[in-house]
Amino acid sequence: MKRFVLILTLSLFVSVVRAGDTWLIDTHPATAEPEHFIVKKLNNTNQSARVWHSTTWKEFQETHVPQKPLVIVIHGNWMSVGKTMNYGIIFDRLTEKFEKFGEYRLLIWSWPAERIACGIRKDALIKARRADDQAQDLVTLLQTLKPNSKVSLIGFSFGARLVCNTLQILANSDNIHNNLSIRSILLAGALDCGALTPNGHYGQALSVTEKMLIHVNPDDQTLCFYPLLFRVGSSQAIGKKGVALNGISEETRRKIKSVNVARQLGTEHAFIPSFRTLILYEKDFRQYALFE
Repeated sequence: MKRFVLILTLSLFVSVVRAGDTWLIDTHPATAEPEHFIVKKLNNTNQSARVWHSTTWKEFQETHVPQKPLVIVIHGNWMSVGKTMNYGIIFDRLTEKFEKFGEYRLLIWSWPAERIACGIRKDALIKARRADDQAQDLVTLLQTLKPNSKVSLIGFSFGARLVCNTLQILANSDNIHNNLSIRSILLAGALDCGALTPNGHYGQALSVTEKMLIHVNPDDQTLCFYPLLFRVGSSQAIGKKGVALNGISEETRRKIKSVNVARQLGTEHAFIPSFRTLILYEKDFRQYALFE
């Protein structure tokens, strides 16, 4: 009996005291220079009191290990820095179980997406442009990583747009990416379903990603209004309709995997449920996010 109690106590201790590697980068200072980013690291050695601590870009860069996958999670619209920090703690808890498969670094990318005091359509149009503009900051970060690093980009809603423009910029860059290995995941993607075709807005994005996982939900009520944002007759969102394959070569198509998540999410368009659903598909998460 004493032996059982000792084993139980030790197992509880191990589950509470853990060496996590979760970070947050806040780009609200509006600069593409990484040394000016606001950088925080999560102290998660105690599950009941996880706290963000301010640190520096230099520490993030110097402690980066190329063999350790860098999982970058990017939120969508109507998010504050404080809310993103809270979600970062949730993501840290949700991904704990994957530590048994190997080490990885989790990075929450916080970009200016707070709600603007104007109409919903105007707000969405501003954020769509801002998500595209934010891609340059993310490209700058990726280009400063050590050679042969492994990076997975997970974007929700307009965050998926940010991911695709990041890939597009890298594809057209002379200083590409230090031989980075990049995989990408689009959750409830708020971009045109034809955006990844050769003539689409992000027509070269697929050329620099090894694999792309796309969660599709035909029942997503928020994405029903996506075609109304830009012009009459605009395409459906990739997160609702799926990716249009017109003109995409067979070889490139093999990079794409689409998963229908309507059963799990119903009509919901929300960051946490979408991320939870991604975690639910453990094999996909390990393959597309952790490079297994």
